Amino acid sequence: MTKRRLLSIILVCLIILPVLFGCADKTEETGTTAPDTTAAAAPNESTAAETDSAYVADSLPDKMDLNRKIGVLYDDKASAQEFFADDTNGEAINDAIYARNAAIEARLNVTFEFTGCHGNNDNQNVFLDKAKSDTDGAFDIYGAYSRTTAYLAANGLCYNLVNTEYFDIEKPWWPQALTDECLIKGKLFFCSGDISTNLLWYMSALFFNLDIWENARQGESLYDLVDSKQWIYDKFFEICRSFYDDLNGNQIADVGDQFGICGYDACFDAFLNSSGVISIIKDSSGSLILNPDFLGERTVDIVGKVAMLCKDSCCHYSGTSKDEKAIFYDGKALFALDGAWLIGNGGGNLGFKFGMIPLPLFDADQENYITNIRYPFNIYAVSNVGENKDESSAVLEAWASASYRMVTPIVFEVTMKTRYSEDTTASRMFDILRSTVCFDLGRVFNYSLGNYYPSFRKACFANSNWAQTARGIATSTNRFLTTLMKIYD
Repeated sequence: MTKRRLLSIILVCLIILPVLFGCADKTEETGTTAPDTTAAAAPNESTAAETDSAYVADSLPDKMDLNRKIGVLYDDKASAQEFFADDTNGEAINDAIYARNAAIEARLNVTFEFTGCHGNNDNQNVFLDKAKSDTDGAFDIYGAYSRTTAYLAANGLCYNLVNTEYFDIEKPWWPQALTDECLIKGKLFFCSGDISTNLLWYMSALFFNLDIWENARQGESLYDLVDSKQWIYDKFFEICRSFYDDLNGNQIADVGDQFGICGYDACFDAFLNSSGVISIIKDSSGSLILNPDFLGERTVDIVGKVAMLCKDSCCHYSGTSKDEKAIFYDGKALFALDGAWLIGNGGGNLGFKFGMIPLPLFDADQENYITNIRYPFNIYAVSNVGENKDESSAVLEAWASASYRMVTPIVFEVTMKTRYSEDTTASRMFDILRSTVCFDLGRVFNYSLGNYYPSFRKACFANSNWAQTARGIATSTNRFLTTLMKIYD
């Protein structure tokens, strides 16, 4: 270890060890360009002081002496690097990740040993084969593209986190959806949340051009609609239509116009979950089944409404993410449907003010917002090989806890260009997204269930008969579900 690296570790530990422990309450889609992470300062003493009093503490001992290496098999094709940083370099996210890992190593007396392997959408079998090759417990933890880690779990390579000593599913860095959707018959084989910066980057949201909005709707607030639960489909569609403008006067909806909404086509999957429909649920026995609402009238209604939006000239969508970003960046759309990386990867150069809100509720009867996550987020798991699963769970818990208090606020600041502690409205919207993310197992176990999920967006674009599509999905997916349940039974 060089003297410079040793000094860096000492400095970051002095700054953020109090933050890590906390004291507030002792009681088919792939990523494209990685986000620009330079727009906010790395954790400093003032940030540490604010965070120390604002966040929930974890239940781990303040110090542990595990005295060992922790082997991590990670996806080196991840959309944005979230696992480690070689050193500080002045980039906000890089330095926060470096500080986080140094603090974990100091707190638990461990040394991370990272082994990279391609694990993205095109390399799931490569990652699976690498994990299978570990017969002596070299890898304690897996971290990879969402559907890849789930693929490992479906192949029996992941340990039940509920059976470990230190994993605490009740903490806020683990979203409620882990319990609601992923905890099956007392078994939880993987997790995500604040531990994955890519989850934060790829939470589906509506970004809006605040200048366009305020010029047309002075005195009205989209945030008020969200807070009052009046942010529903019909209101959203009405707003989108009212903001379309045929700027070039050619009576054709093209890139020369102003649109109500634009978005990369895979992003439109988000309308299913945001409307209250999760495709895979648990029956009374705890077994996984296709949700009757997904197969039935609820989704028929959702497809019908989204199809009306998609065929309207106020909506611009395509299979080219770059084109959709350009429309929003050029100030030619009120809304952009995407993840937070849309702003983190270009928002610093926007020529207008912007805001971020969740997708609308389906109607006034829907109680809560639900946030879909685009596929390029990462899921973590403890390896089924080896004898140190409790120690691995301690590292996983410390990793998520430290990320929650040290990295998540910086991701927010890079995205929203304001300090988390200073902009209460923006931070409240961000927290709505974080706390309501869903892990629809139809998406996560995509390749073990026949890849039916894209059928929703395709039905919306084609305004096709969902009832007929659903019958075909049910026939094939039920067979796959029977096989998948074997890892839980």
